[in-house]
Amino acid sequence: MQSFAYSQPSSLAEVAKAAADDDVRLLAGGQSLLPAMKLGLAAPQALVALGGIAALKGIRMDGDKLVIGAMTTHAEVAASAQVKAAIPALAKLAGLIGDRQVRNRGTIGGS
Repeated sequence: MQSFAYSQPSSLAEVAKAAADDDVRLLAGGQSLLPAMKLGLAAPQALVALGGIAALKGIRMDGDKLVIGAMTTHAEVAASAQVKAAIPALAKLAGLIGDRQVRNRGTIGGS
């Protein structure tokens, strides 16, 4: 795996600034990108980690709409009472994705 720059912004504005450069990849759970990098199938010059962006996490109701942040893990979706009430099939499906490690690390907005 080649070397790359790595940043952990704490706001969406910082993400936008960091992602403006060429050949930057956004890192969510890393379940697809990191193995691709290890195999030499992807070689970005920079990674921007999204894990510290609070605005991208969580599950909430907005009126009659269910809102799930892109950095919410599959495990959080599977365990959510709000998801189970609003879209039971989504909660069940999220609980069947991969294995426990993938569900706890992989995000709904990742791969």
